Amino acid sequence: MLRQVQLKPAWAEDYPALALGRWYTAAAVAGLVKGTRIVREGRDAQFTDRILQPTHFEFRGGSPRRGNWVGLRTRHLDRHAALSRSAEA
Repeated sequence: MLRQVQLKPAWAEDYPALALGRWYTAAAVAGLVKGTRIVREGRDAQFTDRILQPTHFEFRGGSPRRGNWVGLRTRHLDRHAALSRSAEA
């Protein structure tokens, strides 16, 4: 089962795009939250904490993440770096 999140009612005002009582995939909500922060804070937005705050969301399914993923490279970042290098050549 994929990791899922549900917004806690106390935080509904901070996440108007999310319906209360509905479970979403964690990856989709993380993308929404990250994109919103980038729009609000600009391209230099820093993500030094978890994108989905455990105080704001309930989680189910999947494996809980331990620690912090800040600074880890993803396949998406690897692809972006490769495209940047090929464009510079």
